[in-house]
Amino acid sequence: MHRFYYSSLDENQNIIELSDEISFQIINVLRLRIDEQFILFNGAGYEAVFIIIKKSKSITCRLHSIITPIDEPSVKVKFIIGLCKPERFELILQKCTELGAFDFTPVITERVQGGENAYPSDKRLLRWRKIIKESAEQSGRTFIPKLNKPEILVEIIKQKIKHDKVLCLWEDFQGYTINQALDELTNIKSLYVVIGPPGGFSKQEAENLKKLGAKLVSLGKRILRTETAAIAVMTSIIYHYGDFRD
Repeated sequence: MHRFYYSSLDENQNIIELSDEISFQIINVLRLRIDEQFILFNGAGYEAVFIIIKKSKSITCRLHSIITPIDEPSVKVKFIIGLCKPERFELILQKCTELGAFDFTPVITERVQGGENAYPSDKRLLRWRKIIKESAEQSGRTFIPKLNKPEILVEIIKQKIKHDKVLCLWEDFQGYTINQALDELTNIKSLYVVIGPPGGFSKQEAENLKKLGAKLVSLGKRILRTETAAIAVMTSIIYHYGDFRD
């Protein structure tokens, strides 16, 4: 059944006239008819089936039934990721949203090409938020992950380390794996994962992060691309905490 994100949806709405964007998709792309059904969710945990009761320039629909949402991962995974080529960053947003990521923050690091000029434009951020929304729609999630404004690496770690555990993937660090780190992190509700840009973190950056309290961890001996590392660590975390089980 087709699913659409509708931010203003709440539990008290029985009859809704849909936005122009969703109406356009239903009328002109999907060509749904009167009495056909689709799903709306609000990005905050509420999801329901609606039935089309009127079709003109816009769609009017009526509540049919409420859906029990799919459980979100037991640990909220929040990514801090060095900026890379847009198509790579978009792959991270798409796949990690599908897997259950909660939050994304792009960061500027020493090896980000272009330095501070690499900050994505407002238009780019708008595109990335659309990718996140569509990935949540496709994967059955009722929660829409947040895409934060870009930050400087050290500054955001200083903010987040006060409240959450922070794991930093560094390819030059051996002897302490992601599995060992997760074994030690019990009874946690959220976790930050820091991933470098192409070329990784410099030794000085890694040392600075360690001094701030981040745990340096390894994904093994292979050198992974930024997008591969993000997908691999997200999969490792949700598997470790049992979210692949019924």
